[in-house]
Amino acid sequence: MDQPAATRSDRALRVLLLEDSALDVELVTETLASAGLAVDIDNVVSSGDFARAVREMCWDIILADYFLPAFDGLSALDLAREFCPDTPFIFVSGTLGEEVAIEAMKRGATDYVLKQRLERLPATVLRALSEARARAERQRAQDALRELLEERTALLHELDHRVKNNLQLLLSLIGMDMRQARNKEVRDALGYMKQRLQALAAAHRDLYDGQGSARFDAATFARSLCEELTANLEPVRITPEFDLEAIDVEAAKAAPMALLFNEIVVNTLAHAYEHRHGKLKLEMNTRGGRLHFQLSDDRFSPEEKRAARDSSTGTILKALARQLEADVEWPEDDPATLVRITMPMQGGSERP
Repeated sequence: MDQPAATRSDRALRVLLLEDSALDVELVTETLASAGLAVDIDNVVSSGDFARAVREMCWDIILADYFLPAFDGLSALDLAREFCPDTPFIFVSGTLGEEVAIEAMKRGATDYVLKQRLERLPATVLRALSEARARAERQRAQDALRELLEERTALLHELDHRVKNNLQLLLSLIGMDMRQARNKEVRDALGYMKQRLQALAAAHRDLYDGQGSARFDAATFARSLCEELTANLEPVRITPEFDLEAIDVEAAKAAPMALLFNEIVVNTLAHAYEHRHGKLKLEMNTRGGRLHFQLSDDRFSPEEKRAARDSSTGTILKALARQLEADVEWPEDDPATLVRITMPMQGGSERP
């Protein structure tokens, strides 16, 4: 069988050998040297010397007999795993039963070689060193990825913080302009702009909740939006009702979907309920890979339907619908339904 190739190095391998037999120390040294391995072997016998060696020095590999007069291999293995867990540990013993070998492997031993088969030792050492290097490389790669993730997370949190601050600044400025504006049309236009920014801020808040979620909870957002907008209405009273499935959509859709929901609900409240109380029934579900969003009441008059459909927000609705590949329908043959929207999920999913 071909031996694993050893990585060339300018220095000899540092080997800690726990062995009480001088003859066996010579045999191990000769076996490794005859295989072309440059080794620097430090032989220890007592538990104190072994413990000091694993605590205070670095080793490429540890070789240990299993039976010693005042020490045992498993105790040595426990010390090695505690102080140098990444260093390969190989038992080199005259007798090592199957049960003992299995227990040793469970407790972290890399391999074992019987003294009667020392010719296996060089290949076992090379394989253990190769596996240790591979583990170290994987660990370095994982550490690098973890560090990169931490940097990206910190950047995301900083970006989130700045976006929130900027949105809040814009909302404050619009609020100041609304208070200073004397023209009602200007105040109304600013009010619509403020509501859109508030919808964007709410979507951003739901997405970046400190963990950088990749999903947007569309149903919860729509419920919160309706509850907030209907709570601030005067002088009419609108009672929201909900029939919602728990639906998550991809984060890329959060902003346009939040704006679409906002335009639909604001438009409905402004034009379909201008002179009356009522119920605002919001339905959301998925069928056949498409999201369905619907606003209804017990009944809308033809005038209310026409006012909502032909309102000034129609151009914005069309632009948002194109971006979301959504179909917006104002059914004339169904007095209870004001508007119905369907759009492809494209990676969206129902949550259990």
